[in-house]
Amino acid sequence: MSRSAFSQVGEFNPDNLIAGNTHPIDTKAVAIATGSATLKRGTLLNKSGGICNQTGTSGNEVLDIPVGILCDDVTQSTSATSDALMYICGDFKASEIIVGADVEVADFELELQKLGIFLK
Repeated sequence: MSRSAFSQVGEFNPDNLIAGNTHPIDTKAVAIATGSATLKRGTLLNKSGGICNQTGTSGNEVLDIPVGILCDDVTQSTSATSDALMYICGDFKASEIIVGADVEVADFELELQKLGIFLK
């Protein structure tokens, strides 16, 4: 019986999300929150496994805390969390990062730098 040592797990389609290799790129598994949407590669994730998008009542204070950037598109399940990978450090192009409609990527830049995620 012969068994292959390697198998294809996914497919990489080049895009502009990764902006260099000055800082090492690393990933981590994450549980994506339940829902009915498809989260796209480059989505900025919060602690609950959803998209970063929450601002305070004054509109000046951002309440969400980012934890990483989604590596691949993920379709949320309505009944259970979905497993995915997120980038936890590296150099990324700010214009390719996806956040909620009520915030901008720049709102999270300082928090991202603390994680080792640098925007260019």
